[in-house]
Amino acid sequence: MIEPAELFARITGQFEDLHGIAVDGQGANLSNDEYEALVDLICTGLQRIDATLQSTKTLLRRKL
Repeated sequence: MIEPAELFARITGQFEDLHGIAVDGQGANLSNDEYEALVDLICTGLQRIDATLQSTKTLLRRKL
């Protein structure tokens, strides 16, 4: 079984990935297509974080 600390480590890594994408979006001279691709990556990353958070909540409820 996955431990809560491992799930929190995953969440941290996922937030770090999103931070990198957001930093990339601050670059000058990006095309609209590049911005759109970054937005899509952020949306996907947020969905991934949400799934990990839901797994964490489920795991914690089982341990109570």
